[in-house]
Amino acid sequence: MRISRMLAAVLFAAGAVAVVEAQPGRQGGFGGGGVGTMVVSNKELQDELKITDAQKEKFKAVAEKQAEQRKKFGEMIRGGKDGFDKDKFAELKTDGEKVQAEVKNVLDDTLTTAQKNRLAQIDRQRDGVRAFADEKVVADLKLTDAQKSKIRGISEEYAKDAKELRGGFGKGGFDKEKMAENQKKREKLTKNAMADVDEVLTSEQKKQWKELTGEPFDTAKLFQGFGGGRPNTTKGD
Repeated sequence: MRISRMLAAVLFAAGAVAVVEAQPGRQGGFGGGGVGTMVVSNKELQDELKITDAQKEKFKAVAEKQAEQRKKFGEMIRGGKDGFDKDKFAELKTDGEKVQAEVKNVLDDTLTTAQKNRLAQIDRQRDGVRAFADEKVVADLKLTDAQKSKIRGISEEYAKDAKELRGGFGKGGFDKEKMAENQKKREKLTKNAMADVDEVLTSEQKKQWKELTGEPFDTAKLFQGFGGGRPNTTKGD
């Protein structure tokens, strides 16, 4: 595995999964490796889900652990590829997975059914065409074999085009500007891919898809605050 892909894996383990382009087969929805674990520290997501002060208090401990993971990740990538330590990577990845599991348990015990449902909708919005690899989405939309084949082709083409836009790593380490630039390009790719999918769906399926994604949420807000800062655990807005 190339070093750049290893670093991307660290990013996933560190709790910033929205920055990494997942493969077409990734399962979406609450607890499926999507935006869920961001709830404990992302203010915009908390506002959208109407997270209460009592819930924020329950998030505090795991949010601090997430912040620590991101700090360690930042320290690792500052040296770029030349400073990459395989052993530290393995350790950070293992610790990150434990933190992610802990976060998911806290969310499962803390969020209401309505909040989890809204979170799943936002996750599908962020996934875009990749959401159609989710078995639940396929079943809810009652996609035919012909439709699944066409959408799979669209998804594969999207993945191919997006492959060169992963992460934001330059010769000197993490490049924030490059990541932002690549994100804009990914958004354009996603928009075009979804337009192609829209032509495959029937009017009834389009209506069902709208119900599965809910009201539009600016998924760019999921990227705010990446790379540092303290978690949002303060009470009130």
